[in-house]
Amino acid sequence: MPLHRRVFFIAGFDPKSPRFYHHLYRSLAAHRPPGSEGAEGPPVRVGARHRLNDWADEWDVHWPATKGSDELHTRYTLLRWDDIVRTHWKRTAGRVLRDHWNFYADGFRQGFFGRAWRASRLNWVFVVFPLGVALLIALLWGALATAVVAGLPPAWSPGAALAIGGVACAGAWWSWRRLSHRLGSDWLMRLYGFSHAQAEGRVHELDPRVDAMAALIAQAAAESPGLRELLVVGHSTGATLAASAVSRALRQCPEIGRSGPQLGLLTLGHCTPLVYYFATADQLRNELDALTSHPQLTWVDYTAPADWAGCARISPWHRPGPAVLHRLSPRFPKILRPDHYRALRRNRLAMHMQYLKPADAAGQYDLLAFTAGRPTLRERHPPQATTAP
Repeated sequence: MPLHRRVFFIAGFDPKSPRFYHHLYRSLAAHRPPGSEGAEGPPVRVGARHRLNDWADEWDVHWPATKGSDELHTRYTLLRWDDIVRTHWKRTAGRVLRDHWNFYADGFRQGFFGRAWRASRLNWVFVVFPLGVALLIALLWGALATAVVAGLPPAWSPGAALAIGGVACAGAWWSWRRLSHRLGSDWLMRLYGFSHAQAEGRVHELDPRVDAMAALIAQAAAESPGLRELLVVGHSTGATLAASAVSRALRQCPEIGRSGPQLGLLTLGHCTPLVYYFATADQLRNELDALTSHPQLTWVDYTAPADWAGCARISPWHRPGPAVLHRLSPRFPKILRPDHYRALRRNRLAMHMQYLKPADAAGQYDLLAFTAGRPTLRERHPPQATTAP
């Protein structure tokens, strides 16, 4: 069975197993909105999931034949790092406080927030939102404790004030954890804390995994000359890893894209500036520059402006270059029912995951068509001036 395309997908900072992402992809194939590419013909078939090795699972996707065209076959490989995520997922009190301190204190020291402010006021607000929630809770409980202490009779001992302060600290902690979970800021801080650790090079098991991913991508390009396209897809933090993996694959095999299959990089809900804005992230900036200087690469980013975890108004690449580069919005309000979109606006995590889920109406953004349909990423997004959402 000749393959039309090889897809390598890297998920975000998410401890969920490959079974979850295989189910998501099957949902894409099963729920095709009217008018979308391939929706009027036979259904797209998604095969069973197989384990390729300890950190990769794969399945085949079969796009039905049309008049004058044969059936297309895609091999979809999930490049795993959920095991690494799980080691950084525990949220003890010490880790929560340490993540806030490391990201915000070190971010101010390294000029992270100045760069973010100059690039996008809106994304700057998104990034400082968890800190604002924490400071607001501390201010409210501090004011309450101060008012209570001020109202104590003079005869009361200093120990009473200390006890009130202790109660206020416990109340602030409880309120903060409850409110931050309800508002989604605790989930954002998981992402921010990990991004800071990645920029500092403190996730020691990550680099060898990305090297292995790059080797598999380079191997696929070398061993499959009949492919039309080699497409790497990264979602959220996985967009950062996907960019690094493709850059390292090109370092191993500079001919990728020049001969053999076309080379595409599709990033969804990217948050690469959460890493490359730190002064310590020289390695990632160099990898991004190497990518954008590769003329045969087509890099398309879809990030929604309403996605708090994504950086829609900041470029996913450090500097532009001769590669084909597009920044676009999936336009969720156009492809989702109004009630569906309103629900997403109230749930930041659901909004961030919508890139991988079925739409309610046809539109330009169509993940199933991008990864299994007939045109390549470059054919769908030909060279032109870079566009913004």
